[in-house]
Parts: sequence; structure tokens; C-alpha cells
Amino acid sequence: MAAFTPERRTAANRALIPPSGDRRRAAWRYDHQGEMNRDPITGAPGGLAGKGVAEKIDPTAEEAYWRTQYTREPYYERGYTFDDYYPGYRTGWEGRSRYTGRTYEQVERDLQRDYQRNRGNSQLEWSKNRHAVRAAWERFDRTDDFEHGQ
Repeated sequence: MAAFTPERRTAANRALIPPSGDRRRAAWRYDHQGEMNRDPITGAPGGLAGKGVAEKIDPTAEEAYWRTQYTREPYYERGYTFDDYYPGYRTGWEGRSRYTGRTYEQVERDLQRDYQRNRGNSQLEWSKNRHAVRAAWERFDRTDDFEHGQ
């Protein structure tokens, strides 16, 4: 006998099948206020509490901010373009999200490895672009929530 018979493949109530056709039980649930702040495994409230910094980071907004600001930074050197500095900024804001709860000094080696992966065609070695990494990292310490979206 086959493990899956035609009877087992059909749902008793077809309205319960989501449009995507995925019949697995959803890992999230809305709480009594309609919020999706539940642990995906246990369903306990507050499962997404550690996302504070990550929720504030909008890569598109960060790129736009740094594209207009990079020439004003003290580490900027003529002859380099935004595309040279961009991997450093990206490493900084992604690292800020990834290494939440740790200081820049604690994760600098990890950020250096991340920069080597993000570097692409940038002309700048880590030693010249580490200041951009730190600037993007520290931007979240010195600005308020409103400015992060600007």
C-alpha cells in the first residue's frame, strides 16, 4: 500500500489551504492585538524581541545616505568613488545587525572577514576602508529612529 493515498492528499476543508498551496501549519500566529511577535518554534510571545537594530536598518536608505555623505567624511580621499567605499558601509550596517549586543572592538576581526567577502571591485584594502565600516556601524548609536529612515 502506498504511503500517501488519494484520500490523504485532499483536505477536508479546502478553504483552509492557503493560495500558495502550502498546507503546512504556519509557524507564526497573530497575538490578541494582531501582531506577529511570536517565537516560530514554540509560539511563545516575544520571539522576535532581538530584532531591534535589524528592524531599523533599511539598506536602500543607508546606501542613499552614504552616497550623499561619503565625501564629507574625514577619512575620504580624492580619487576614490562611492563604489570604493560602499562595501565598507555595507559591511558596517550589516555587521551592526548581525553582531547585536557586541561592541565594534569585539567584532572588528569578524567585520574584516565580512569586508573581504563584500569587497568586490573596491580599490580600498581593509586598512583604508575600515573607517567607513566603523562609521556605518556607529551611525546607529548616534542617530535616533527617525533619522535611520532618512
